[in-house]
Amino acid sequence: MGDIFIPSTWRRLFAFIIDQFFIFFFYLPFAGTFARIFFTDEDVYISLIQLFVIFMVPAIYEFVFLMILQATPGKWLLGLKVVPAHNADAELHAFQCALRPLVSRLSFFFAWAIYALAFFRYDRTHLADWVAETRVIQFKPRSARPKIRWIIGSILFVAYLFEGLNYSMAVLQQIDWKEKKVELRSVLQSTEMMDIDFGDGAGDED
Repeated sequence: MGDIFIPSTWRRLFAFIIDQFFIFFFYLPFAGTFARIFFTDEDVYISLIQLFVIFMVPAIYEFVFLMILQATPGKWLLGLKVVPAHNADAELHAFQCALRPLVSRLSFFFAWAIYALAFFRYDRTHLADWVAETRVIQFKPRSARPKIRWIIGSILFVAYLFEGLNYSMAVLQQIDWKEKKVELRSVLQSTEMMDIDFGDGAGDED
C-alpha cells in the first residue's frame, strides 16, 4: 500500500485526543485513590505495583483494542488502522498488539520524542512501529503525499527528549524504594511543576 494512505498528523492527533477520553474509563478502578488527593489533605500512598498498573493503563487500553479492532477507538472513529508494516492486508499478531503499546510506554522517559521520529519518515512510523513492525494507515487516500519534516522533527525531538528525561527523574525521585511505595500527591505535583500531564506518553499520537 502506497504512502498516499498514510494519515495526516492532524488526523492522528485528533484520534489521540479521542483516545484520552476513553482511557479515562480505564482509570475508574483508581477513582477512590485519586478522589482522596483532590478532596482531602492526607498523604495518599500507593505501592509500586499499583503505580506500575496506573502507568500501564494506556498500554492495556491499546493492547485490548488492537486485538479487537486493529485500532484504538480514536483511530477507528477517524478511519485509521494499525497494520503489519510489510503487509497492510494481514492481521496483526498478538505479539505485535502487545509489543507496540509496551514500547510506547518508553514515553515515560522520552515523552513524545519517540513519536517526533515520525517526521523523519515518509511513512510516518516511529519507534514503537519499528520495534513491532507495524504502521498506521487510513482507509481513503490523502490529498498529498507526506513529506519529511527535518526542522519540525528535530525541534520536537530535542524539546520532548529534554522534557521527558526531566519528567521521569522528577517522578523517580518521589519513590520510596526501600518501602516500595510512593506518595501519589507528590508525584502529581512533580509532574505539574514540569508542566507535563501524568499520562502524556500514554496515549499514542502516531
